[in-house]
Amino acid sequence: MICFAGLTPSYAEHSKDLSNSTKYLALGDSIAFGYTPLAQNPADLRNYHGYPDIVSQGTNLKVANASCFGETTGHFLNLLAPDTGCQAWRAVFPLFADYSGTQMDYALSYLQGNKKVQLVTIDIGANDLGVLLAACAGDPACFGNGLQGVLATYGANLATIFGRIRYEAGYTGPIVAVTTYARNYTDQTEVAPIAALNTVLATVANMFGVQVADAFAAFGAASLPAGGNACAAGLLIPLSAGVCDIHPSAAGQALIAQTVLALVPKK
Repeated sequence: MICFAGLTPSYAEHSKDLSNSTKYLALGDSIAFGYTPLAQNPADLRNYHGYPDIVSQGTNLKVANASCFGETTGHFLNLLAPDTGCQAWRAVFPLFADYSGTQMDYALSYLQGNKKVQLVTIDIGANDLGVLLAACAGDPACFGNGLQGVLATYGANLATIFGRIRYEAGYTGPIVAVTTYARNYTDQTEVAPIAALNTVLATVANMFGVQVADAFAAFGAASLPAGGNACAAGLLIPLSAGVCDIHPSAAGQALIAQTVLALVPKK
């Protein structure tokens, strides 16, 4: 069983120190960030432990975590693009990595300045759907009509992200992209768009030699004994009896990490 005990937090390090001392770059959104709504002091980064911490432990590669709460693929590339909280978070609270530009800019700078990097991971896409959900204000017809456009933009943005990492940064090592999980695997209104998003991810990833860690399938299998409910299966952060936040619990983060570690040789 993988646990968080003994992990060395990266919150005390600055970006230039991370570039000099780390060999693993973690990119993405609140999942990689390890966000929890239960943190009493949101500004204290010691509250947050995402799957990159466990992957770091399992590979013996110290991590530089550049993830941002609420990140979308659009905002990853352009700070003027919509997100679901990254810009607002950065205006008030710190990130593990200290940067003022886009997450893409940080990734390129980091990879260009650190040729010892042995792993890049990324989870991103759920918030692309979140932007559409917010715009549609719960209208299923609106969401259905806008979904294909979001998926097309998601695919184009992913190609830009992977392409710039491969060709602009010149990084040839392993990249592992994590699929988006579902909360209720019996609810097709939730599962179908997530599955479509993950299909786009797998297609684009294949074009750039990116491996895919299937958290969607892992959460689905682990949720089966609980009737397909990831909350009841203990994979999401509990808020009250039978009610969970959308973010992974420690068990959920460990499961995501295991899907990544299965693709990466241990050092």
